[in-house]
Amino acid sequence: MSKLLVETNEGVRTLILNRPETKNAFDAELWELFRDELNSASEDSSIYSVIVTGSSNTFSSGVDLSCMIGDAGNEYEEPFETCIDALVNFKKPLIGAVEGSAVGGGATILLHFDSVFISPSAKIKYPFSDLGLAPEVGSSFLLFQSLGYQKAAQLLFESNSIDGTAYYELGLAKYVGEDFFAEANKYAHALKEQSLSSIIETKAILKSFMQDDIAMARSLEATAMKKLFGSEDNLKAVKKFFARKK
Repeated sequence: MSKLLVETNEGVRTLILNRPETKNAFDAELWELFRDELNSASEDSSIYSVIVTGSSNTFSSGVDLSCMIGDAGNEYEEPFETCIDALVNFKKPLIGAVEGSAVGGGATILLHFDSVFISPSAKIKYPFSDLGLAPEVGSSFLLFQSLGYQKAAQLLFESNSIDGTAYYELGLAKYVGEDFFAEANKYAHALKEQSLSSIIETKAILKSFMQDDIAMARSLEATAMKKLFGSEDNLKAVKKFFARKK
């Protein structure tokens, strides 16, 4: 079965992250599949919006750390970076439907979405200080922009999980409730009543205000990640992570 399931209903495309054995962690192939579907939906005139969710009652546990070890790490960077490019440049409404865990990359990608619908019991975590790594995908800027310096710093320094209700109260989600997926689907279909061409142009204008800042954040994060990856702190943290999984 594919690592990314695709469903389309009356112009609304749903992408389902589908690696349940890893809690829908992203390996190189899943980044590639996600990238290609985003690019396809962005250019497909029959698609009005995209909902992204996860299989098996979880969104995504983020980067599959086993893919970052040894030679496998060399094959990871290009699919990852080009997928984030597709995410940043996606033209149409992008809607998250989140339950279970959204950790690391599973949490940071949500900051690029236009709206998020979330379960109260979902667990969001930015685990970079736990892993001896830097933030990614422009999340340092996007959290700073949305929450201000102190709150962004606390989330990133402490690496604590926050539940869906707290995430909503921070203003990072449009809706919190057990019926998060039904509400996300209802919203996606409601947007079909609006002018898609207007939404596309408006989104492009709004995105233009932060385009340079996101690019700078991604560059700074990549430099920091290269500095930290493979460091003593990082290796100890990853070793501790895999020890907990045994």
